[in-house]
Amino acid sequence: MSVVRRGPASRSRIACKRCRDRHIKCDQKQPCDRCQRDRVACSYGDQTTFTVKEWSPEEVGLPRIELAVGFAVVDGIARSAPYQFVNETPIIEDQYIITTETLSPVLSPKILQHKRTPSVALSSPSPSAQYLPLYRPSKPITSELDAFFLDRYCHIVGPWFDLLDSEQHFSYVVPHLALSHPLLLLSGLACAAKQHYLTSTQRGDTAFAYYDDALRMLTAALEDVSRSSSTAVFASCLLLAHCEMIDASNQDWHLHLSGTYSLVSTQGWNGRSGGLSQACFWIYCRMDVLSSLATATPTRLDTSVWLPGDDVQPAGGWTVDSWSNYVVLLLAQVHNLLCRVRRHHPTSTALFEEWNSLQELILAHERRAPWQFQPLALLEPDLLNEENPFRSTRYVSDAVCAGAQMFDLTRFLLILARPENTRNERMARFASQEEVATRFVDAVIANSVFNRRDISWVNAVQLLTSAGLALVGWPKRKALLRCLLDIHTRTGWNTKGNVDRLLDWWGWTGPLRERGLEWRDVTEEVGYVETVHECLGRVFELNYPSIL
Repeated sequence: MSVVRRGPASRSRIACKRCRDRHIKCDQKQPCDRCQRDRVACSYGDQTTFTVKEWSPEEVGLPRIELAVGFAVVDGIARSAPYQFVNETPIIEDQYIITTETLSPVLSPKILQHKRTPSVALSSPSPSAQYLPLYRPSKPITSELDAFFLDRYCHIVGPWFDLLDSEQHFSYVVPHLALSHPLLLLSGLACAAKQHYLTSTQRGDTAFAYYDDALRMLTAALEDVSRSSSTAVFASCLLLAHCEMIDASNQDWHLHLSGTYSLVSTQGWNGRSGGLSQACFWIYCRMDVLSSLATATPTRLDTSVWLPGDDVQPAGGWTVDSWSNYVVLLLAQVHNLLCRVRRHHPTSTALFEEWNSLQELILAHERRAPWQFQPLALLEPDLLNEENPFRSTRYVSDAVCAGAQMFDLTRFLLILARPENTRNERMARFASQEEVATRFVDAVIANSVFNRRDISWVNAVQLLTSAGLALVGWPKRKALLRCLLDIHTRTGWNTKGNVDRLLDWWGWTGPLRERGLEWRDVTEEVGYVETVHECLGRVFELNYPSIL
């Protein structure tokens, strides 16, 4: 865990480098007035992710000594948690040290009320009472900065998490629950602040302060068994994992989920737990599947425990949410089978029987899709316009977009995952299935290209990358790259690495560099010239960890 060395209290939060070096007041403009007046370059040190500042507890009306005592409790508890949480900020870690005397200015009314007994203030409710704060008055936060980011959480981050949850637990339940859970509040604010600075010109020191304090509170909560079973802790784990994953390489996503996996497997939550815990579980499963796709490794959590019982149909019938969440399970099962088939030569009878069983489940699930999955519009591609190379389908909502996109990728991966005894048999089958494979790949990508919805886009980055590996044709490839960059601009999600990996996979990087061109300049195929079935063969045989 890192520690931040704080500078003098008089130092400006984001003073330019020249003013800092001269120890003079900076107005924090870009460029600042002093540098403009002296006609010199004004730099804010782009290599420094977070700026130093000494935060004073008096800013929120707390004596310094009481705050130090409060954190002593946390630091006394947070010595060795039973779960394997990793500090996934090595770059920041090298630059910062966070002292135990500081806390970001996020203090719920609970802490203010019990500030003379910090051990009570920093504890979470027992599992049996974890929803109690929702039904008794909770005082709102009073910090203008915290209010700004909490508002962004409610309107941006919460809906991302509620993609497949019509009850919108993360948008409505979590914010109120957070008023009585400092850890949950810090985690939500960290997500909102991180997304804000990734999509604006703002600096990220506030996001890091929220994140670091939340991480230390989480460590303390996990040490206490009664607190670690709280759904508020589960939600906090997901928010912090999201905070780490949004600007990380997709091949590192599994690292950010290691702690949450330990918690889920220990507590035994599943897709039928009900309430917020069930919503958290399905969010974790989506994260698990997406990170597994990025590394071509099986999901961490055994899919057999996702939906306990033999009857998969929900009690109230299939809804957009329940149907789409079951697609997440099918996608995980097909991907896990593909991982095993890649390793087994020749194939076994058991693998083929599993493939047949999954095919039947997928066909049955397609027939029970709710009526909302009927397209609103079907538009043919414009062959004279390179920016419209796909047949597009328009859907009614983000949840429907996401469910349909994951289902199309599932059907594509099922083609790859069918066991064969020899490579020649597999390539012959790929040649016979070029048309259907192309239809599924195009559907995955066209979904995001034409349904330009921020919420479903957040779920789409790895789906697009996985399908993009099998994409043939330079106009389609350019449309995919444009979409990935738009996702980054609008949501803050890191897609540059995905673009670079696709350029390498298609064989575009070298030719473009030699010609001094960018991919936007492409007007003909510059990479590998291959048929669809040859591309499918490469996707099946690729050394995934080294590519993605």
